Amino acid sequence: MRKALVVLFICLAGWSIALAGKTTIYTLPNGMEIILKENHTSPLVSSVVVVRAGSKYENDQNNGFTHLLEHMLFNGTETRSREELNEGIKDHGGYINAFTQQALTGYLMVIPREYTDYGLDVQADQLFHSILPEAEFPKERDIVAEEIKKDNDNVETRAQDFFTSVVFAGTPYARPVIGYEATIKNVARDSVMDYYKEHYVPNNMTALIIGDFETPQMQELVNKYFGAVPAGNPPALPEFKIIPPYKAEIQIKKFPTKTTFMQITLPAPLYSDSDYYAFDVLTQILDSGESSPLNKALTGGEKPLSNEVSVSLDIEKEISLLNISIKTDKPENIQPILDTTIKVLKELPVRKFTAKDVSRVVVPNKVNEIKLEEKLHYYGIMKAPYLATCGYGFLENYIDNLSSVAPAQVEAAAMKYFKNLKYVACAMVPASEVE
Repeated sequence: MRKALVVLFICLAGWSIALAGKTTIYTLPNGMEIILKENHTSPLVSSVVVVRAGSKYENDQNNGFTHLLEHMLFNGTETRSREELNEGIKDHGGYINAFTQQALTGYLMVIPREYTDYGLDVQADQLFHSILPEAEFPKERDIVAEEIKKDNDNVETRAQDFFTSVVFAGTPYARPVIGYEATIKNVARDSVMDYYKEHYVPNNMTALIIGDFETPQMQELVNKYFGAVPAGNPPALPEFKIIPPYKAEIQIKKFPTKTTFMQITLPAPLYSDSDYYAFDVLTQILDSGESSPLNKALTGGEKPLSNEVSVSLDIEKEISLLNISIKTDKPENIQPILDTTIKVLKELPVRKFTAKDVSRVVVPNKVNEIKLEEKLHYYGIMKAPYLATCGYGFLENYIDNLSSVAPAQVEAAAMKYFKNLKYVACAMVPASEVE
């Protein structure tokens, strides 16, 4: 087995070298950060532009503007109609899409390499010269309002909204990305246009372009389309502190659902902390399916406490959190679930971790990175949140930093973060009506 792992590591190293192309990072005179990553495995080019605009940058009066604006940016520019904007990319064999999250809005374009010039022209036009046509505004408001209704009817979304509102209470992260129906139904186009002009400026954006190109030629295109736009004055994010309400009790919300949803949130190191990667290894060990000690404790045995368990890191610029998400058909199990979870976590500081434990985390990450670089449609979507929060340096060095983690560092992280536990526990349980 040890020999097989060594061979696999050598193979992965070889594949990584083959896939890894030249990476160039620079900033245009207008302040737009550009990351060019050559990847010649397929004749495609992908460009994802991250705009630092999301619910985190909104307030109670304009919550939901960012998501509505994302919709409006597919409705035409000063020189292109809605059809020309959307179908033009498709007619060239490409793909165009966008997504909004708490800390960013991402605009993705994938196109065959021979049409890169056209694709970047369209993307820059969409980002900087959209007109938010008055005739399309009521339609898009109605579409977003309908999305809000669907979210309100989605049990898992309602559960996550509840957990978020508790953990991030009193901070911008507590706001829903999609906003509220009352706000969206009554918003005026001019208000959204003002928001667009403030936030959609090049010095508030990062572009990650990966694919089959030569860097000098790509720099010319980037300068031509993204460099011609003047810098703006994006509003500063108001200062705030995130202090999760850690306490030894379960905060409960009742909702018409057959499934009970539970989340246990604990503090984690910032992405820039020295023990982040060791803690990341710990997190992935806890999320390792059937081999996870937490999964075994909660879903194993003749009378399992839960049906499903997952563990993840929520990485923000201001804070990192460990989230343990649990589903069960038995609401009476929420206290035993919490007790069992605490017991498992408190056992980690005395556990001896091995190089094999670490390699079981590192190897899948290396494989997944290679696979992801072959799927340019997904690469930008997966990497965009880290660009907005951690920067490209985090992404570029992630695998190397994860690979350098030693078992002793994992043990030290377990001792530091799990010896004296503090947590926020929330549960959404069945009820005949919303309370």
